[in-house]
Amino acid sequence: MEVLSTTEGNILEDEAAVNVLNSSKTLASDVQEKHSLAEETEKSIDKARLLYKPIASYSVVLFFTVGE
Repeated sequence: MEVLSTTEGNILEDEAAVNVLNSSKTLASDVQEKHSLAEETEKSIDKARLLYKPIASYSVVLFFTVGE
């Protein structure tokens, strides 16, 4: 944002500004790709977690039954 606000004249003529914008675009693309991968991983973990739910419910009932 600083590069955009401090550039005078045509921004396409400022090579440093163009390079900064290109690197920002690349970084944003990388972040978006990693975010998508993280969302997929989160969904996978949630599916695996749901597999343990029935045994957890059974264990709770068993624990309190034995405790009584």
